[in-house]
Amino acid sequence: SGLRMAETAENADLVLLNTCAIRDGAERKIWDRLAVLRHLKRQRFLPKYQESDRTQPHMLIGVLGCMAERLKTKLLESDRMVDLVVGPDAYRDLPRLLDVLTPEPQEQAESGGDGRAKAINTQLSQDETYADIVPVRTQTDGISAFVSIMRGCNNMCSYCIVPYTRGRERSRDIESILAEVQLLSEQG
Repeated sequence: SGLRMAETAENADLVLLNTCAIRDGAERKIWDRLAVLRHLKRQRFLPKYQESDRTQPHMLIGVLGCMAERLKTKLLESDRMVDLVVGPDAYRDLPRLLDVLTPEPQEQAESGGDGRAKAINTQLSQDETYADIVPVRTQTDGISAFVSIMRGCNNMCSYCIVPYTRGRERSRDIESILAEVQLLSEQG
C-alpha cells in the first residue's frame, strides 16, 4: 500500500495514535500528543514551507482504539486537527478510510486546515476477536509478550467503560491463540 515506518513524527505523512480510554491519564497523554502533532501539522502550512521543494506532503493524524470509540466526533471537531477516527473494531476499514483522506495541500493551506476531508468508523463488532491478526513487534530485545485471548466484557459495572468502548465479551478460537504462542516462541 506504499506505507512504511517513519523514524520520527516530524518525518511522517501519517501519524496513528493507538489509544486507551480506561484511565483518564491515558487520555490526557493523547490530548497532549495531539497538541504537539497539531503544531507539526501547522508548520507544513507555513509560507516558507509552501515555497520550498515540498518533499513532505500534508500530515494526516488518526486516533484509533477505545478513546476514538468513546469520543468519536469530539476528536474530529477539536482544534487538534484530527483527520481520522477509528474505533477498536474498525481497523480492517483503515485502507478504505485512508483512501477517503486524499488531501489537497493548497486547499488546506488556504482554509487553515478546516477544509480537509475527515473519516470516521467507530462501529463495534459483535464477533471481532483479532484472531487472524499477528501483532507486529518492533522491539526485538523483549523476552515477554502479551497474547490476547478475549475482547470486551459482559459485566456492566457502574464505574467501567469497557463494555461500551470494546463491546461485549468474545473469545478467540484456541487454534489462533496456539499459533500466536508458537510464533512468539520461534521468535525467541
